[in-house]
Amino acid sequence: MTQLLIVLVGLIAGVVTGLIGASGVMVIVPGLVMLGYGAADAIGASLFADTVASLVVSWTYYQAGNVNLRQGWWIAVGSVLGAQVGSYISPHIAESSLGGSFGIFLIITAVIFALRGMGTVIGVNGQQVEAKREPNKLLKILRKNVVLSSLILGFLVGIISGLLGAGGGVMILLILVFVLEYSMHEGVGTSTFIMAFTAASGAIGHAFTGNLPLEAAVLSGLGTVIGGRFAARFANRVNEKVLSYIVGAIFGILGVAMLFGL
Repeated sequence: MTQLLIVLVGLIAGVVTGLIGASGVMVIVPGLVMLGYGAADAIGASLFADTVASLVVSWTYYQAGNVNLRQGWWIAVGSVLGAQVGSYISPHIAESSLGGSFGIFLIITAVIFALRGMGTVIGVNGQQVEAKREPNKLLKILRKNVVLSSLILGFLVGIISGLLGAGGGVMILLILVFVLEYSMHEGVGTSTFIMAFTAASGAIGHAFTGNLPLEAAVLSGLGTVIGGRFAARFANRVNEKVLSYIVGAIFGILGVAMLFGL
């Protein structure tokens, strides 16, 4: 029965990853803890599940032409290095001290993506396009130095990934959509591609510290593959505005859950 529940937890996490390109940590970690696993082991299993889910989901988005391999690679390189730093620090920080702050961050992110959906307008050709906004000076600088800024941003994302047991999908998606001006679909697809490397690096780091329970990792990973594949296929069929609202709604739900410890 426990094994079936672990697969179910992974299935739900996979749906989250497939729809919004975010880590399943908010689902897998509390789920495994409730099933008796320690927090460090749950984080390690979450990173493993994120790895396999991200590979399947990013492949699905790639088939639909929604993955930017060239630019995503540089963020991936930085995030892999950062994930090792985060994985080393993680055992020395209380998880409870990070959960509330991350919950607030997710709620803010939800509002941002909801507003993005509201900012989508109808173009002259009848298709939905995003309302253009003048970028600030910082964003202009980042866009002029894409390789360097991608490495730095990826490194910071990797540290957070290793700390929280997340593949860094939330932060990566924000960078891709609002800094590098990706479409929602390409942002989600490229985010999961990057997350595969970040999560794998973090999982390896946790394996070296003895915090990667094989059974929980494999079973939750199986669930994420199934849920992620179906969710990603659905996401690639909806338009930009609808996907923005879906992303915002899920981030909002996850943020409230983390903030109140649900």
